[in-house]
Amino acid sequence: MSETKDMNGKGNGDHYQELNQHYAEECSQDDIGTFLFTSESVGEGHPDKICDQVSDAILDAHLKQDPDAKVACETVSKTGMILCCGEITSKAKIDYQSVIRGAIKQIGYDDSSKGFDYK
Repeated sequence: MSETKDMNGKGNGDHYQELNQHYAEECSQDDIGTFLFTSESVGEGHPDKICDQVSDAILDAHLKQDPDAKVACETVSKTGMILCCGEITSKAKIDYQSVIRGAIKQIGYDDSSKGFDYK
């Protein structure tokens, strides 16, 4: 496979090597040991938490039936909708709709007036 070159004759990987070199030069010995730590925190019922719990429920369902299952499951949501995607290698037979609805019910979304309903 041939590497794509830009108009200056540089390949795709050259750009990243230059960036790495730039950042290495920018960081002096004085910078070692200091860094900015950031984290995200979301409240109860936030879509990120819902999605994490649904993905965890799918993982748990697979591991319950197949301890050797490989599950790379991502979940996205919006009001009234859940979408699960990813790559799963498992011998388990999962009723995804039941697992997802069960997770939503356990979270407490049991009426559409709450913005979501497991039914």
